[in-house]
Amino acid sequence: MDNELELARQKLGLVSLGESSTYRLYSKGLVSEEVIKDDTKLVGGSGLFLCDSNDNSKKSETNKALRNHQVLTAHPEAVGLAAIIQGLSWALKLGVKSIQFFCDDDSIILDYVTGKAAPPKESIVVAKLLKQLALLQTSFTSCQALPLRSRDISSVIKLARDAIASQTRWIEEGDDTNTEYENCPACYAHVSPRHKFEVRSGCFHRICFTCIRDCVSSQLARGDTLLCPYPGCEKELVLEDCRGIVDDDALNLIIHRKKEKAIPVLDRVYCPKPSCNFLMSDRDLIDPRQKKSVERTCVECGLCFCKKCHVPWHYKKTCDEFKKSPSYLTSDAALFESLVKTQGWIKCPQCATVVQKNGGCQRISCRHCNHKFCYACGAACTRKKMSCNCSPEDGPSKMSSPSGESHKTRLLRA
Repeated sequence: MDNELELARQKLGLVSLGESSTYRLYSKGLVSEEVIKDDTKLVGGSGLFLCDSNDNSKKSETNKALRNHQVLTAHPEAVGLAAIIQGLSWALKLGVKSIQFFCDDDSIILDYVTGKAAPPKESIVVAKLLKQLALLQTSFTSCQALPLRSRDISSVIKLARDAIASQTRWIEEGDDTNTEYENCPACYAHVSPRHKFEVRSGCFHRICFTCIRDCVSSQLARGDTLLCPYPGCEKELVLEDCRGIVDDDALNLIIHRKKEKAIPVLDRVYCPKPSCNFLMSDRDLIDPRQKKSVERTCVECGLCFCKKCHVPWHYKKTCDEFKKSPSYLTSDAALFESLVKTQGWIKCPQCATVVQKNGGCQRISCRHCNHKFCYACGAACTRKKMSCNCSPEDGPSKMSSPSGESHKTRLLRA
């Protein structure tokens, strides 16, 4: 037995505990379409995690390539079965005699293995793998298949991704430095593996630093949710994905956007003090004894302000009385209101965010709260239709978009 297997045996405690203990195998098989130099190929890999019956300190892990083209192009269940077979074979080499292996509860693999279901007749590869697995199970004194329910398998997914990445590298001919290269799946550039970043939000795709940085910058500018730039991936980037890639201003904006997203649109309140502008949830600010009051206190800087007027609190005056006073008429809030009227902008009827339309028809969607309304009169739109009688060309602004795109909006806030 080679040194690697002997080290794994020691990690699992097989030397000291003997071979009677029952061990647990967690496995994951993945297939990915990768661009290697100028060729697009299917590449597969498996992640394997073996531990004792208590899932505690005695554990070992590895990853292996899946090179059988029939498996890679077959049903998804074939890849999962191939990973389980690799894991059980690995456990046998380590000297494990009693084992439990876990199958994803969102797949039909467990039913196949336990005989509760049979693969379709056309799934010849799956049928062959099931026979191979059944034969392999007889090599153990005890081998039980169980459903995988609550355990986090992100570690074996990462191992499987590592196995895929190890097959996509090459050394350029004539490169005396023996530098390895990989394709970035987002921009197809040849980059060093050291210049690629592994997304940690669950997909574990490996993207070059430049693409991650450009992706985050462009999505932040558009106000979109930050998604992994791998083609077709819908996984949202987490803050840890962006640290060390984007600057501090972008990181602060990401934190702010995530906080904004966690607060319902109609409950978002911003401190009117320009140097503060702290975001709060109105539900946390309301005094139960004064539910009808619009007086709020910023939890960050302590400023007492009016939620409705968005100015420092106007003591002993109603909002209507204050808006007629000289102190309001010379305030930044009044100047902004004047600018809104002068420019022909409109406030969203639902969240009061100022919206500037830069082209298209009068039916628009507020990018802040997604409320759909007529830009001309503010009437709500229902079932993708305008509920008012306004002409598509009516409205305070008839600006056209050079790109011809419809109902684009830009949000402004005092």
